[in-house]
Parts: sequence; structure tokens; C-alpha cells
Amino acid sequence: MAVVKAFVDGMADGELRVDLLDPEIDVFDYDIPDAGSYHGHEGVTKWLVEDWGSAWESYEVEPEELVDAGDVVVSIFTLIARGKGSGIETRRRNATVNTVENGLVTRIAYYTTVEEARHAAGLTAERKG
Repeated sequence: MAVVKAFVDGMADGELRVDLLDPEIDVFDYDIPDAGSYHGHEGVTKWLVEDWGSAWESYEVEPEELVDAGDVVVSIFTLIARGKGSGIETRRRNATVNTVENGLVTRIAYYTTVEEARHAAGLTAERKG
């Protein structure tokens, strides 16, 4: 769980900590229609900088909670972003489901709602983590 916390804290500080990611990491972003997957450190950079990040003039990540879900860690955070061109600010709670192996994050799945992430991680309404 510590490696996910360090990665999320880095994002909150505006730092992309690829040193915490497996070189063969796979990322799936369910917020970007037809995004497919991103592979490796280059894929993570393409995802966060070119694809997802290019929609925003600026964004901020406020970490809220990490939930140990057995094989994965759910990271819940608030995203505050200002749209590029429109200048419209949005604030929403999002979450990622992170797989960790050998001390590195090997898979990230990004969800637009906490409920989707909790479901994907196998957490039910009765088991809140």
C-alpha cells in the first residue's frame, strides 16, 4: 500500500513518480472513451500528459483514502480541474484500482466514480474496506 500512497502523493505534488511503476505497467482509463490501454513508462506518460492531461488547463489531485482490497489497493481522490479552452472548473471524486507486485505498481485502472472502482476491486456495500 505504501507504493500506491507514494505515487498518489507524488501526483498531488505535481510529480509523476515512474520509479514506483513497473516498467511493464498497464493502465486502463475508463474515463477516456475508446482510450484502450497504455503500456510501460512511455504509456503512462502518454496517458497523463498527452491524452488525459491535454484536456485540462490545470488540475489538482487531493488524496482522500487508500483501501486495501486484498490483491489491489483502491485510491480515492478528489480531482479539481479547469478545462482547456473553456476555463470551466470541475470537481469530482475519482478512484483508481492499483495492483502491486514486488514493490511496484503493475496495473492502474482509472474510474470516474468511487463506486465503479470499489466494484472492480471486489468491494461490496457491506464491506467498506
